[in-house]
Amino acid sequence: MPAMSSKANFQNTLAKLNVWHWGVPVFTLAFMFALYLSGENAALFMYMNTAMVTLGDSFWSHITILGDSVIAIMFILPFVHRRPEWVWQFVLTAIVAGIAVYLLKDPDVLRPPAMLDAGSFHVIGPALRHVSFPSGHTTTAFLVTGFFCMQAIPAWLKTLVLLLAVAAGLSRIACGVHWPMDVLGGMICGWLAAGAGIWLGKRWKVGLNIWFQRFIALLLTMVAIWASLKYDNAYPGTVQMQLIITAVCLMLSVPGQFKLFSKSASVRLNK
Repeated sequence: MPAMSSKANFQNTLAKLNVWHWGVPVFTLAFMFALYLSGENAALFMYMNTAMVTLGDSFWSHITILGDSVIAIMFILPFVHRRPEWVWQFVLTAIVAGIAVYLLKDPDVLRPPAMLDAGSFHVIGPALRHVSFPSGHTTTAFLVTGFFCMQAIPAWLKTLVLLLAVAAGLSRIACGVHWPMDVLGGMICGWLAAGAGIWLGKRWKVGLNIWFQRFIALLLTMVAIWASLKYDNAYPGTVQMQLIITAVCLMLSVPGQFKLFSKSASVRLNK
């Protein structure tokens, strides 16, 4: 009986450790540790950067803008009014991630263009040189992905957005502006920020107030319009994709925004 009880307790513990919550950070930490011990960060960058050239600059440019913070935040727009708790949790997630990246970013940590000889590797877009760790694009991609993967959505959709986030992280190496360690750091930073934002949002519900929800909806709408008309993500040839993402997310938000700003909207949205 004691053995059976121990086995049952172990199985219950595993059940509580949701793989969608902890799988990515555990894997990432293990990879970071192995890469640090090997000392092959630069060598791995050179190998991956060279190998990924075969997919072409256009492919990686379109993938990398998925990690652009201005574009990525559009993905929460369709949930305005429909899922006010998600909107509030996402705001907290973005704040946590922003603080974490600000604290971790060090101007003295140099990117590949500042460390390697020009022409020895492939660069797509701006040849950024400073504040290498962690990758901001990867952090953004994984905070969005982590946020949705920790919600009650189908497993196939979680898998799809996770694969896109991984591709966005890899694109930073393909673009020649981040080391593999930077990408891994962005993965864990974004994912843990999502977990922290959701945890805070479930316990601190001040953001479910209708006036705050209206403010966020207006802010996101203005950002979407600005991104559609004026924003330059610095990667040529991606304007059309940027416009499609912002326009689609904005159109999907219209029914929710109409209800949110109607007179019949309730004062509290947390029920």
